[in-house]
Amino acid sequence: MMTERIVVSKTSKIYALVDELLAVVNEAVETQKPLHEVERDVLSQVLGIGRETVQLLLDNLGHGNVGEQCELPDGRRLQRCEEPKTREYQSVFGPYTLKRYVYAQRQGQKAEFIPLDARLALPESKFSYLLQDFDQHLAMEEPFAQTVGTVERILGVHQHVDSLERTNHKMAEDVDQFYARQAVPAADEEGEIVVETADGKGVPIRRPADAPRIEDHQPKSGPKPDRKKMATVASVYSVDRYPRTAEQIVDALFRQRQEKQAESQDRPRPCHKRVRACLNYTDSDGEPISGRAVMFGWMADEVAARNPSHQKPVVCIMDGEPSLWEAIDVFQDEKQRIEILDLLHVTPRLWQAAHLFCRDHQEAARFVRQRLRSVLRGEIKGVVRGLRSMATSRLSGKPRGTVETICRYFENNGHRMRYDHYLAEGYPIASGVIEGACRHVVKDRMERTGMSWSIPGAQAMLQLRSVYASGHWDDFVDWYSASQTKRLHPHRSLLDKLEWNTAA
Repeated sequence: MMTERIVVSKTSKIYALVDELLAVVNEAVETQKPLHEVERDVLSQVLGIGRETVQLLLDNLGHGNVGEQCELPDGRRLQRCEEPKTREYQSVFGPYTLKRYVYAQRQGQKAEFIPLDARLALPESKFSYLLQDFDQHLAMEEPFAQTVGTVERILGVHQHVDSLERTNHKMAEDVDQFYARQAVPAADEEGEIVVETADGKGVPIRRPADAPRIEDHQPKSGPKPDRKKMATVASVYSVDRYPRTAEQIVDALFRQRQEKQAESQDRPRPCHKRVRACLNYTDSDGEPISGRAVMFGWMADEVAARNPSHQKPVVCIMDGEPSLWEAIDVFQDEKQRIEILDLLHVTPRLWQAAHLFCRDHQEAARFVRQRLRSVLRGEIKGVVRGLRSMATSRLSGKPRGTVETICRYFENNGHRMRYDHYLAEGYPIASGVIEGACRHVVKDRMERTGMSWSIPGAQAMLQLRSVYASGHWDDFVDWYSASQTKRLHPHRSLLDKLEWNTAA
């Protein structure tokens, strides 16, 4: 430990800063200073106290001198370097330069043990784990440049955008391992039904610098070639049964927003909702990875882990995209799940048909109400016959073709539209969870005006946004720092057996 003389000299500045903090209060009393100005001054003083406190710890520990030699658990003896080596450390209180001894088998060889780094569990980069947490948590909602500005405004810590991007990529590398080690939710915390759902959402991708130039003769309007890459977003959760009638669903869909909010308070809430998202990308070994295969494989594993005895019904809600249903067939037995066409993909088609037959919105609303009620009663064949009959007698050309496309969509998905049965059983019939996930994970952060991403950058953000959207951020950053410490400082346990010399 430090001598009393060193303790006094190193703590005097902290005491002085505390005195200045108290002086802020006295000044505010005497000058009637506005409270927001007091807050600003107090924050500045508190950050200064924090900086000096961390410096005191570093001074206390010295250079990590544990003797001229130290022995590893495997019997190898390491030599102390002749002079301490320096490294930079950026904390939430500002930058520090650390001097510490490193130990290697011979002078000039790669360090195998750095006692001070191990004792402090320092990260691989210069940025503290707490600062990484603050940076990336803010970056889950805001662009990196804005995050840099926010952190600097609050903490006075300046960083570069590319540093945050590198940290984002680094943290994302551990997301898969975090999920692989995640515990299965306790059975008594789960709902009566296991629900799985997936959808695709486009991510704007920037053209590589070496990509061939788009020819001038290409059309100016419409989406640019390869402007977006499809991300597969998937979610698994459980929920209690919630039986309803067709009339209740129709009434709910046409109610005012305030009435819907009142009703939603009585609806069972999803339990342990987990969200993942993945693009097609190339891994570090150069192997192509199918994002869709990864997500549907994850859903299959998640459902199996949360319903091991197959006692609970497994409901799969998706839209009518054939490739989605083909993908889930690869990973799961269709006999072990209840397939439901998302009602949110039925109602827009009914409205589309209504606008072809009706003169105004009021008439169209009645049209949709009537047919939606029939659909929810399980009368889909009658609805299809009626639409075709109306189209034959009242429409021609493209409008008639539009109605035929709607009818074929309903027929192709008829076996997933037994809504009368689903409602009686209390199953969910709309994928609000995945619609919200697509919006929250992808659109709200990655589709802002002018944004474009590299594929590695987009995949990293999708990985971390999935953790964030699932409510697992704090668990992840704790696990991440612990796993990084274990990887970077495998001999940390030696510290208990070594004599620590704090002398510089």
